[in-house]
Amino acid sequence: MKNATPPVLWLLAVGAFAIGTDAFVIAGVLPEIADGLHVSPGAAGQLITVFSLTYALSAPVSATITGRLSRRTVLACGLGVFIVGNVISALGHSYGWVAAGRFVAALGAASYTPQASAAAASLVPEERRGRALGIVIGGLTMATALGVPIGTWIGGLAGWRATLWAVAALGAVALPGVLMLPRLEPAGRHPLAERLAGLRNPAVLITLSVTLLAVTSEHVVYTYIGPVLQDATHGGRALSVLLFVFGVGAVAGNAIAGIATDRLGNRAVLLLAVGGMAVDLALLPLWSGSLIGAGVALFVWGATGWMYLVPQQHRLLSFSEASGPFTVALNSSALYLGIAIGGAVGGLLVNTWGPGSTAVPAFVLAAVAVAVAALTYGRPTPTGPARETHSDPARQGVSDDA
Repeated sequence: MKNATPPVLWLLAVGAFAIGTDAFVIAGVLPEIADGLHVSPGAAGQLITVFSLTYALSAPVSATITGRLSRRTVLACGLGVFIVGNVISALGHSYGWVAAGRFVAALGAASYTPQASAAAASLVPEERRGRALGIVIGGLTMATALGVPIGTWIGGLAGWRATLWAVAALGAVALPGVLMLPRLEPAGRHPLAERLAGLRNPAVLITLSVTLLAVTSEHVVYTYIGPVLQDATHGGRALSVLLFVFGVGAVAGNAIAGIATDRLGNRAVLLLAVGGMAVDLALLPLWSGSLIGAGVALFVWGATGWMYLVPQQHRLLSFSEASGPFTVALNSSALYLGIAIGGAVGGLLVNTWGPGSTAVPAFVLAAVAVAVAALTYGRPTPTGPARETHSDPARQGVSDDA
């Protein structure tokens, strides 16, 4: 029974699926949003930046102010706010109102996702944390495999507002499942100073910087995936198919990541994933001229791009039990800050030099992430019940591995 997977992990994954669909589906309906709101594709892409930047800034704040509440309460409230935000965007008839809805939705998402990951890790023994995190993050990867392609297809069929209504409905479906969760204990009554202690640990800061670099690399390209793949897809349903292929790769990569992290340690998995993604992004312009070539490139990208999130969170959670949820929230902040920066940089590149100009900056950023991790992450140590849990993050060196 000790090694059994708690069923509540799958309920947490359903909520992650709804949030993941919302976070990434905008890229699939970007041309429709630009046309509908009478703005440029670059301006429409900044709706992703609004969501991502709001999430990045509010996730650690939410983790701090909700630390004494039941995790079930935080998860349910976060999902409810997320639903309201999508309704606002779906009803909005101006760019400002749609952006406001994205802001509200991000506030809810920032409360939900870090708590879901921290709750998953607390429900299993340490040697099975990678698998537990893989299940919850698997909700996000399934969103890329199913939610984003279906949302893109709905947008092409009935308009981008229908896509946002569908996302709100998806959140409403997930909410009863969250309310059915057992009462998950709060993260603890740890003072803010204790939570912030992790930021004195160079290993935490370096880990967060690797997440930021890797995610920024991806989203320089992904935010404008429609224009980037225009020659292969000519828009419409073909783009939905390619996004589905990307999502299948993401599911495969995430499934491998949990088991591989438990067995090999996070350093090896991280280097393999981000290194492979860097090469794939560099070669994307050569593959994107044909539908088959683009499909191969997106499958590899999906697999490698979703493989590194599990080892990153696994590493952060190993540093301190007290600051675990807070550092996971910071990792989510780094992730969404990377999405925001990537979208902003990608918009500048696309508007100035065209979609093909995104590949080289993406490769450089991913390569820097690999170099930082290779030089600072310690060699993998077998994970198991005998492993020591580091209770003082301020004394944990940069060479420690999770």
